Amino acid sequence: MFKPENTLIKNDLILVGGGHSHLMLMMNYAKKPIQGIRITLISNELDAPYSGMIPGYIEGIYSWRQTHIDLFKFSMKLNIRFIHSEVINISGENKEVYLKNRPSISYDFLSINCGIKSNYTNIKGAKKFSLSVKPISKLSSNFLNKMKEIKSIAFIGGGAAAVELALALRNRYKNENHPLKIIIVTGYNGLLKTFPKKSQIQSRKALNIAQIEIVDKERVIEIQKNCFITSTNKTFNVDKCILATDAMAPEWLKKSDINLNEKGFIIVNSSFQTNYNFIFASGDIAEFDKMNLPKAGVYAVRSGKPLAKSIRNYIANKPKYLFNHKNNYLALIGLSNGNAIATKYGFSNLSKFNFIIKKIIDKNFVRKFNQYEQIPLALKFKKTIASFTNKFGFKIDIKEFEEIQMQCRGCAAKVSFSALEKSLPKKLIISSDDASPIPSYPNLFQTIDMINAIITDPFLLGKIAANHSLSDIYAVRSKPISAQMILQLPLSSPQINSRDLNQVLLGAQSVFNLNHCLLNGGHTMIGNDQDPVIGFSITGENKIIKNKYNHNKINEGDLLILTGKLGSGLIFAGINNNFIDSHYQIDVIEQMTEGNEKIGMLSNNLEILAMTDITGFGLANHLLNLIKRDKNLNGLTININNIPFYKGVPLALKKGVRSSLYNANYDAAYKNIIYERDNKLIDEIIYDPQTVGGLAFIISSKTKKNTFKLLKENKINYSIIGHVNNINNKIKLI
Repeated sequence: MFKPENTLIKNDLILVGGGHSHLMLMMNYAKKPIQGIRITLISNELDAPYSGMIPGYIEGIYSWRQTHIDLFKFSMKLNIRFIHSEVINISGENKEVYLKNRPSISYDFLSINCGIKSNYTNIKGAKKFSLSVKPISKLSSNFLNKMKEIKSIAFIGGGAAAVELALALRNRYKNENHPLKIIIVTGYNGLLKTFPKKSQIQSRKALNIAQIEIVDKERVIEIQKNCFITSTNKTFNVDKCILATDAMAPEWLKKSDINLNEKGFIIVNSSFQTNYNFIFASGDIAEFDKMNLPKAGVYAVRSGKPLAKSIRNYIANKPKYLFNHKNNYLALIGLSNGNAIATKYGFSNLSKFNFIIKKIIDKNFVRKFNQYEQIPLALKFKKTIASFTNKFGFKIDIKEFEEIQMQCRGCAAKVSFSALEKSLPKKLIISSDDASPIPSYPNLFQTIDMINAIITDPFLLGKIAANHSLSDIYAVRSKPISAQMILQLPLSSPQINSRDLNQVLLGAQSVFNLNHCLLNGGHTMIGNDQDPVIGFSITGENKIIKNKYNHNKINEGDLLILTGKLGSGLIFAGINNNFIDSHYQIDVIEQMTEGNEKIGMLSNNLEILAMTDITGFGLANHLLNLIKRDKNLNGLTININNIPFYKGVPLALKKGVRSSLYNANYDAAYKNIIYERDNKLIDEIIYDPQTVGGLAFIISSKTKKNTFKLLKENKINYSIIGHVNNINNKIKLI
């Protein structure tokens, strides 16, 4: 990973979109950073597809990961902030990027390299009844799923994308019992209008051999649910239409104060600058005022380095860097079955060698963005060394390597249970409530919690930290009434500090407003962390001084309920160490940002006999703590098959991922765990640290019907994971 320099952050460079130009720019700046500049990538997609390889993915030559660049991990590798959000407007005058369902982000310098889409405006019903080749990210994620019920398909447009995708589909489904019917409607310009005549002939021959119908000199004027109609009033019955027409810009750009041409594309000069010198644009979204270039990926790739230089010169007040595109680029059109057409300087050649060259170029391009430092591989090497040295009498503690190699963030970064035992009074850590009652004020409870940056998005971090702290209050069935924030910001200028504080505060405030809790103060400081570290002290009130259900004795057979899912520590450890894809975090962040407000507000309407939240010490330790502090609770039996976990957890475990706090959590709990049968998956999960985990609580088996009814009515996800059992204050796994 690129190690950030601990320098004062003075200005923000915001990158809108994870297109090819921005990928090249990010790599350039990581190798040669600009002092005082913080880079933030804003993208609505976690994965950026490489357009040249999507036909190969459709055909089945490549996997999803081979054809997509993981933007989250790529940004993390380069120490670039990543914000997963949709841009809805940009202001040059106010220097603001406006985002969907969240606060705007301020910038000093801005670059736009976002996607375009196929033009549907000239075809009636196209927006409603068709898929689009562009943006390619939407096509690649949805296409194959929609093919299950499709027996016929039409590509509207005669460009290279239509030819490659049609042939890829034919090859993928050629052995099906019911062959897929494929049509290409070329429009008035015919097939491959911008390519040499020989290329047109070669591609047409390949389509004919593949039994793909070509409709020439016909323009589609309307698309309906199961058909399309041409300009000559012919109707073609098909299950689905794919738009491969000319491109159009995103509609939100029209609301901006950036100058656009008549088609909605951003007008730029030879330095990639817009009408605002501090706003740049490149790739398909840009239209040079003195050059007429086709919307081709090769130009976006070629623009990366000169774009980086142009922005670098502007920031440094150096003369403008002028770039002149050359049109003599090599174009490669894959024709499936291992053949490709190569064109350059007006010449055209068809061969299998061309396809080999195309594969090498494409795979190398994606590979350089998907190569990350794999920490577990280093650990594997150290284990080998340890095994070798142990034979000669030298002892190496692998646990130490594990803890060093896989340091995690969020609540997984907390001090271990064993360290707390050695330093703190026993009553504070063994039998403490999740939130503590305030002496002389038995209806008031207090807690404090903090996390470091599990993600680099300050707004979401504020939301997650607020929800994490609120969970302790809800775990003692109290209503949060006030909160104070403690915040450490990166070493930055007052302007940058103000921006970060604003984002974190707005995120936290949105959560506290929802939870009817007053944020009434706090403390801020500057630290060495690149991202904010944030925590909250929260006071809660329980007007029922002793919960009305506490007098009910916990009986054997009473049910153990868990809200939410487990495995957040494993998911983020897996992503951070490059063993699982970053899209697995989506469900985790959704639970983190939603928090426990629903179940917390509902808890006093439920006949809950005991409750705790599941955070850094994992399910096992939090339940053992619950057993120790409740005299009526003598043990729990957990059905391991009922424990809910996030989708990426099995894959993370298969890859050998483990959170840094696992060993400490295991050591603190294992003596009090009874294993009836082995299950590696659950064994790892019950010790996995959670950030904004769910709430675990016990209800009487006699009141379960009413409890489940209320949980369902309030749309609270829950699982019955076990029951009360008298087993000498231990947990039994069955």
